[in-house]
Amino acid sequence: MKKLTMILLAAGAIAFGTYAATAGARHFSPEKRVEHLKKTLNLSDAQAAQITTIFKEHQPEMKADRDAARAAAKGSDAKKAAFQKMRADRAALQAQITPVLTADQQVKWNQMMAKHEHEHDKDGSEAAPAQK
Repeated sequence: MKKLTMILLAAGAIAFGTYAATAGARHFSPEKRVEHLKKTLNLSDAQAAQITTIFKEHQPEMKADRDAARAAAKGSDAKKAAFQKMRADRAALQAQITPVLTADQQVKWNQMMAKHEHEHDKDGSEAAPAQK
C-alpha cells in the first residue's frame, strides 16, 4: 500500500510538472515566430534573417514586460502601466519589422497586427472569444 501511494504521488508530481512547464508556452521563440511569419507573409530568407535578429534584440525587453504584467495585482495601476509599456514596446518592434517587408507583405502584416490588437481589451488582457 505504501508503494502504491508513493507511485501515485510521483505520477501526480510528474503530471503537474508537465502542466506547469507547458502553461507558459504561449510565447514562442523568435525562430518559431519567424517561421510562422515566413509561411504567412511568404518572407524571403534574407527577410526572415533580419526579422529574427529584430525579435532576438527585443526578446529580453518583451519577457520583462510579460513578467511585470504577471507580477502586478489584477486591476492595479501597476498592471495598467505594465500593459501600456508592453504595448509601446510591441509598437516599437513592429515599427522595426515593417520596413523589412514589401508593400504587399506590409498590408497583410498590418491586418495581422490589427486582428491581434482587436483580440485584447484596453488593459492588455485577452478579450472574451467571439460567439459563433
